[in-house]
Amino acid sequence: MKYALFAAAALLSVAGVAASQPRGLIVDSVVLPPSLIEKSKVMPVPLDARVPTHYEVLPELHMAQVMASDGVDGPAHKIGVARAVAATSSVAQVQSALQWSPLPSGQQVAAINIQSTGAYGLRAGVLVDSLPDEALLRIYSQENPNAILEHSGADVNALLERNRQAGESGPAARTWWTPDVGAGDTTLEVMLPAGSDPGAMRISIPLVSHIYENLSIPTDIEWAARNEAAPSQAGPSESCRQDVTCTDDYQSERNAVAFMVFTDQNGSTFQCTGTLLNNAKGDFAPYFLTANHCISTQAVASTMNTGWFFRSNSCNSRSPIATWQTRHAGATLLYASDMTDSSLLRLNEMPPEGVTYAGWSADAAVPVGQDIYGLHHPGADLLKYSVGTVSDHVSCQSTGDRGISCDPEDPDGGFYAVSWGEGRTEGGSSGSALFSDGRVIGSLYGSNSRCIAPKGHSYYGRFDKFFADGASQWLAAEQ
Repeated sequence: MKYALFAAAALLSVAGVAASQPRGLIVDSVVLPPSLIEKSKVMPVPLDARVPTHYEVLPELHMAQVMASDGVDGPAHKIGVARAVAATSSVAQVQSALQWSPLPSGQQVAAINIQSTGAYGLRAGVLVDSLPDEALLRIYSQENPNAILEHSGADVNALLERNRQAGESGPAARTWWTPDVGAGDTTLEVMLPAGSDPGAMRISIPLVSHIYENLSIPTDIEWAARNEAAPSQAGPSESCRQDVTCTDDYQSERNAVAFMVFTDQNGSTFQCTGTLLNNAKGDFAPYFLTANHCISTQAVASTMNTGWFFRSNSCNSRSPIATWQTRHAGATLLYASDMTDSSLLRLNEMPPEGVTYAGWSADAAVPVGQDIYGLHHPGADLLKYSVGTVSDHVSCQSTGDRGISCDPEDPDGGFYAVSWGEGRTEGGSSGSALFSDGRVIGSLYGSNSRCIAPKGHSYYGRFDKFFADGASQWLAAEQ
């Protein structure tokens, strides 16, 4: 008999020769202290001067066609689709659209705004031929022009150089995806130093990623109004989600979990879950565990944005706590394995103060019958938990049709089969950690267990095998 499930991965190992089998280790969790956090940067503010802006408006998408194509790009939870922007698809078109204006400081500024009608969010794919390190790229929406995200040309160039050094090539390796600012439009404002030649900046924007799932969780009042208007919409897919704020357990572990958004080479955007890991040195290097079917290439790792402390402000509330934070600098892919569907990354930017670097155990396989729990973001939701037991050790293979088939009772298999007593995993939970006694022991591959089909299993790649096969090079490096 085989376990079969929907939620496999297009799995590619980017690792080299596996390391020799190291002795297993057990590492405890630790909280990031304030002393290691960079001093708060001055929040960007709008310019006093009027910024000349070129506007492009894309027509509304036919969402029925979009939803019908969901899943074509892979099993991770898809939240956005690529749209071509013909008017800014070449360097010449962008250079023509940018209307440079001098500032009193001598700097020059120009902007392009792209609106995708009906989008909840938007990421612009900026294809870079050349970009001065001294350029300043400012991202905001016309809906909220005071909420500005800034990236220097040097930061963007470093990110794209990391793609090249990893062996990436083609347009995807040279594309910087702007962070989503939670609106149906995005403005790319560019500031150049005084005396610089605007012609030296050669960029185009051939694609945007239209985010059609609302990542801005509605408030409790908005939810109440929605349910009053259409109460039947509250379906069974949410009925077994367990709000982590409703339990006194997992107070430390929950601060290690991040909501992930990333964009692939085609311009589709996805959501998964990842977990910050401690290492044997205890040096607070921001190592991050997720699924290989979520991130398996450096070009995709470079697009990753993360959300921290993304949980409800009270038990079963639909509103997040006010202190949740985001990071937008991407990550460096260190090791990816199709043997356990696991990826280890290092964040390019430190996470916020108060996060937990989760402990982990690579000592041995967890026995069948062991109590376990998972912390995850199903369906782009606020943080949830699931509680259950390890029911089997299994080996799993991709079936080639976005599914996997798992052989039971394989003590040397690379996965745990987990049966849930409370909660379930869903799309968006992929990559999330499985915990036992406060330590990570696995990362989520896929599941055939749903609220409407609770007798199935979730399958987690074994962390002890991922560690032995190569992740130990970073997590257990010598002092």
